[in-house]
Amino acid sequence: MSPGIETASLLSERDGNRLLRAIQADVPFVERPFAAIAEPLGLSERAVLEQLRDWSERMLLREISAVLEGAALGYDSALATGVVPDAELDRAVEVVNAHPTVTHNYLRDHGYNLWFTVAVPREMSLEDTLGYLARESGVGGFHALRRTRTFKIGVNFDPETLTNRTQAKRPKAIDPIEVSPRDARLFRALQTPLPLVARPFQALAQRARVESEELLAFARRHRGAAIRRYVGTLRHRKLGVRENGMAVWRIPEAGIDEAGLRLANTPEVSHCYARNAVEGFPYTLYSMIHGPDRDHCREVAARLARETGYGDYAVLFSEQEFKKVRLRYFLPELDAWWAARTGGATASPGDFALAP
Repeated sequence: MSPGIETASLLSERDGNRLLRAIQADVPFVERPFAAIAEPLGLSERAVLEQLRDWSERMLLREISAVLEGAALGYDSALATGVVPDAELDRAVEVVNAHPTVTHNYLRDHGYNLWFTVAVPREMSLEDTLGYLARESGVGGFHALRRTRTFKIGVNFDPETLTNRTQAKRPKAIDPIEVSPRDARLFRALQTPLPLVARPFQALAQRARVESEELLAFARRHRGAAIRRYVGTLRHRKLGVRENGMAVWRIPEAGIDEAGLRLANTPEVSHCYARNAVEGFPYTLYSMIHGPDRDHCREVAARLARETGYGDYAVLFSEQEFKKVRLRYFLPELDAWWAARTGGATASPGDFALAP
């Protein structure tokens, strides 16, 4: 591992790097997942667990859990932005951060300065949710920038090259599924951080009040659809990827697919989406560019502009991070937030509380 990168390993450098790649790529749905990860690496289950616990204690490993696909679960989501005056910023941040399914919230260097992600069940209405947040924040309004196509999503940073190994993909439609109260309970268990023990799914199953065999069969059935992936996530700054810029591109509709796949195939790009434009922000293609510093991110964006022929773009950097958490679905806290403002019944499936 490169000097200065905060990934000192109990394993050899080679084995530590291989394990970092493996847990970001896939954690299998089997009774002993860490033994399954260890075997092709020529390691013991114990060595893998000790290393993962060490990385967790040193805050390199954030968690291992399911990344769920909200569209399949009946959720509406968007990147939202607004113009928040300096005098209202603290209040707006407090209001936005208090929403249970706002996961990322940043101050960026643009007239549209507050940027956050939010997801709600369709019955709750994303527009109404943003309206409540705007009124309580004392600002004029928040705009919803919905994904219209996805070209790349997910991060698997190589610890040696510090580039993203995730592959680009062609957009495909995601059909919603029916989610029973029991299903919601199982999804909630799978989005809970995986315990770093030999048989971790037994602990999750116990909390969901089912047998581990049922939880694992459910997980395998939904992998690749409602469960987008099941992986470990890292704190990238500790890995050495200390800066990222949101590069946004003004591209005609006819050119979005070609440009989206070109940007998505760039190793420095971790996420690439098409989104709707809004007043005063005409950009329709978004790409997150990562690197060791801002100059590197700007250089990548400039190179992509030359290669694609689209020179109308901007790179927005985060001036301050207000919130960054994994999105969780079927939260009682979200039902309570909504009911407090509407006086209505909850909108998500019922009996899904996990046992303490």
